[in-house]
Amino acid sequence: MDPRIRTLDRFCIVAIVVISVACGYVLLSRAMKEHRQVRQENELLSKRTQDLAKAENSVQRLNVLLESTQTELRALNESIPDSARMGEFLKQLDSLMVQRRVELVSVQPLPTEEERLYTSIPLHLVFKGSFPNIYRLLNDFETMDRTMVMRRMSIKRQVSDPECKVDLTASVFER
Repeated sequence: MDPRIRTLDRFCIVAIVVISVACGYVLLSRAMKEHRQVRQENELLSKRTQDLAKAENSVQRLNVLLESTQTELRALNESIPDSARMGEFLKQLDSLMVQRRVELVSVQPLPTEEERLYTSIPLHLVFKGSFPNIYRLLNDFETMDRTMVMRRMSIKRQVSDPECKVDLTASVFER
């Protein structure tokens, strides 16, 4: 065989190998670049998914908080009604006193006090009974469904009398 043809064949084989290696390098670098880009997009997607999960969790907590706030607002609206409904309040007061065996001596409404969001209706109450019954009655006043704020109170007992006499000024409210 002719040496020029052999040289040409070797040159062609070397050219084919160099071109193949170059093409392989280009393809491999492109594949690596795409793989890196896909990994970065997956990380970004994963982060966004985690952020979305956190946002959904926050929305759920806010919904629970909103629901509890609405429940508290409803309870507050019930405890401070639009109108005084003093008749209902006095019936409830009388019922509590009968239940606790406390005798109501007098009830005297005092002048109302206008506030920005509500009206305060002060009441002067005088009642008497045994100390444990009075204590339970006062606890009932604080835990009843109607807001009642005690402003001033004095409890007195005569040495000869087993019953205590309570002089209480308290306020109920209306909007």
